[in-house]
This record gives sequence, structure tokens and C-alpha cells, in this order.
Amino acid sequence: MIALLLLAGCPQDHEFTPSGSGDGDNELEPDIEVEPDALTFAEAEPGSVASQDIKITNKGKVALQVTGLVLSGTTAFTVGTAETSASIAPGASILVPIQFSPVNPTDYASLIVTSDDPDSGELEVPLTGSGTIPQIYVTPNPYNFGSVLLDCQRDQPLTVTNVGNGTLVVDNAVTTADGFELTPPSLPLYLAHGESAEFPVAFTPGAEQEYGGEVWFTSNSLVDTTIVSVTGTGTNDPNVEDEFWQGDGPWDRTDIFFYVDQSGSMGDDQQKMIDNFSGFVDTLQMLDLDWQIMISTRDSGCSNTGILTPESSNLEAAVLEGIAGEGGRYTEAGLAVATAALQRSGPGDCNAGFLREDSKTSVVLVSDEPDQSPGSYTSYVADILKMAPNGSITAIVGPVPDGCPTGAAGTAEAGYGYYESAVATHGGFLNICEQDWSTYFDAIATLSSTGQTDRFGLSSPADPTTVVVSVDGTVLTTGWSYDEAGQAVVFDSGSLPEPGAHIVVDYGIPADCAD
Repeated sequence: MIALLLLAGCPQDHEFTPSGSGDGDNELEPDIEVEPDALTFAEAEPGSVASQDIKITNKGKVALQVTGLVLSGTTAFTVGTAETSASIAPGASILVPIQFSPVNPTDYASLIVTSDDPDSGELEVPLTGSGTIPQIYVTPNPYNFGSVLLDCQRDQPLTVTNVGNGTLVVDNAVTTADGFELTPPSLPLYLAHGESAEFPVAFTPGAEQEYGGEVWFTSNSLVDTTIVSVTGTGTNDPNVEDEFWQGDGPWDRTDIFFYVDQSGSMGDDQQKMIDNFSGFVDTLQMLDLDWQIMISTRDSGCSNTGILTPESSNLEAAVLEGIAGEGGRYTEAGLAVATAALQRSGPGDCNAGFLREDSKTSVVLVSDEPDQSPGSYTSYVADILKMAPNGSITAIVGPVPDGCPTGAAGTAEAGYGYYESAVATHGGFLNICEQDWSTYFDAIATLSSTGQTDRFGLSSPADPTTVVVSVDGTVLTTGWSYDEAGQAVVFDSGSLPEPGAHIVVDYGIPADCAD
């Protein structure tokens, strides 16, 4: 144990006075000073321990009572003393040792210092440290090969990058996916910081069905096994339809609310959300968004799990708990729950801090029945947009007007109420009965972040002579072109779809297996 070291008062060559601290002229008041204002630890080896001191000085005229020294953030940092309180005489100082042992390539935390200083009762000292720790990053993850004609082959490399600080050693790569073939480079593979290597994957469907599985990478990364989900569809039907929504950003930060119907028929749909959620978070991270996620299924609108952020621990467990939440009399009334959740985002309420200024608010409602809220959808939309002027509603529901046809992957009634709300707010509407939801979360992430774009990538290669583009139900014969090499529809500069526009691209897959 390292005790706090009491130092006699003496003039300092350099002093840091946090914002809001006193100027030393207060009568009979303590006056806290903390220096330095931040600590940065140099790169360290795993298992090593480095230590630096934070100095707390009383510049006032009566004793300063330090009432708390609390760390917030990664476990890489510890306070090197069991003492969390102290009394500091006028002009005296104490040293608080901070120890660092890396657990990530870069670790962040804060030391929160509380005291009886009337002007600066709580001060925060940011802590940063780095470690020589390799970290694997695989992209794309997950990857959907789209629709491929039977006995044809489509190739896609998975790119492995070392985003950590030490040398990454990839010692094995295998696939458990039927219909997919992985061709790794010579292993073990050694990658320095920032270096990448490609692992080609080929998909050759032999039957008209959905395919899926995983590619496993083992390495000396923080997590020794990294799993990439791969999916694809074998088909005899060369016709494909892709749909997109034009963004209304760009947005640097986004607040995303999820409501999931808790009725008994929703079990398979809840599982689809859980299966695709990690990929959704990866997409938000890749877009470099400052994001918050909140899930509620309660009549009150209070979050099931609190507000989730990139710093949240056990994120997947929290999402699982949130999606499979509790129902009430509003179990099938998503608009009512969503409105209540946003209404309770004010200071001191159960969802305080969720709605932020200058942030895109995305409300995602998932149900296999029409909305059964007691009011009209127009009233809920008006309330939501009043609280979140930058908001939009995305509905994962049964298609309008007929719901899901007989023989679909699931069953659902037409999602009236939800559908109209999505249209009114320039959000997305997605078919809940589709088996593959991997592209759904990309659409939600796009609506939560991007601005207008001229390029929309297709899920499969297209025969250029078969491409048909429509915007908000109107077929366009001019104003766009198909980029065959980039597998994308590109709009001319004067023909960009408006923010929130619904773009549908119908096309045929090349039938010569030469893709």
C-alpha cells in the first residue's frame, strides 16, 4: 500500500488552476488546486506497471477536506493507495499515485476528485496510456455475398489488419460455413501495426437456399478468437431488388432508440436482432459516430438497460437483456412507448441525457402487428418531432398492404401506423418477414449518420442491361448510370435523390458465372 504523501506548503514554479476554482482571495474557505490537469503514460509492455503522481494543493485559508478519489473507466488504471479521503492544511499538498498496467492498445479513464471546495467540489483528471498490444480487425464483418446463381462462384477477400501496437500473429483461419471456401495466406502470419493481409473467401451455392456460417481467426490479439459471419443465397431466379434511403445528414453523433414488440410471436424476430446487433455496432464505429443506443419495451418508456455507448461494458449482454425485455399493456403499441421514452429524457428523469442537441435521433420500431397505440400515429409523430426535430422513424414491420404472404420466412400483419410514421419522417420501412436482416442495420446506420450521396452499392453484380431505378415510386430513365466495376448505381450531380427519398433498384444477376 502506498500512503498519501503530505507535502509542506511552498511556492510552485508551475501551477494548474482548474476552471471554476477560487482565486485565493476567499476568506475562510478552502481552495483546491490539482496538477497536472491530465496524465499520459508512455507505451508499456503488458504486465508492466508504471506510476505517476497527481498533486492536490490547498490554496485556501482553512483546511481542505478531500472526500473522494474515484476512478472511472478502464481497469488499466488504479489508485496506488487505499486512502480515498484526506484533510489538507492551508498551503499544504498531497500526492496521489496513479498506476498504469495496459490492457488495451490505448486505455482511457478519469480520476474524479471531490472535496469541500465551494467553487470546485468535483474535478476530473483525464488519464491516458498505451500498451504494446496487438489487436486484430477484420473487414467486412459481417459480409453478405448476396444472391448467387446455382453453381456459380462469387469471391470476396476478408482483410485482416493489426490496429494494435505490438506485432500481430495470426496462427490459424478456418471456416465452418457450408458453401464457402477460405484460402488463407501462409500461416502463421506476422503483421506490424497498420499492416494488412487478405484472406480470400469464395461462395459457391449448390442449392436454392440461404447459406450462412462463420470464419474463425485465432491470433495473439486481445481476444484470441475473432469470428466473422458470412451469408449468401443460392438462387435460380436471376432477378434482385435492392432498396435504399437517402440520408439527411451528415451527422457526427446519433441517438438511436429501439422498441421491440414483446408478444409471443416475436421470438424469432428478437433473435434476428440479437444476431445482427454486433455488426450494427461495428458499422457505427466504422462511421466514427458518437452514438448512444437505448432500448425500451416498458409502458413507462424507461430504458430496459440504461443508455448504451461505445464505452459500455458487456454491450452484447445488455442488448440481449434489452431486446428480450418486459411487456405491459403497450406490448404492441410501439409509438406510445417510443414517445414516452423521449418524453422521459429530460434532466432527472429515467432516460436523462438520451436526447442531445445537434444529434440525429433514430427511432426504430419492430413489430409483426399494426401499431395499437391509443392515439393516432400523426399525434405521436408530431410529439416525437417536437422533442427531436432531427428525428426519423424506421419501421421493421409487415409490408403494406398485405403483410407477409403465405410461405414467407415469417408471418406478420401489415404494419399500419408504423409504416405511415416512417414515411412521414423520411425514415425506412423494412420487411420483418425477410430471413436475412444483415442489410437492415446498415440502412439504420446510414439513416443515422450520412448526408446525401450519389452512390448506392448493390448487393449483387448486375447485368447492366437489366438495371431499373425508381425514386419514391417513379421510374427514372435518365439522371443515373451503373458503375459495373464498383457494383453501384451512381446519380448525376443534378439528379440527387432528396433527403429521405426511397430508392429501389431492380436488376438481373449475370447468368454466365463470370462474376
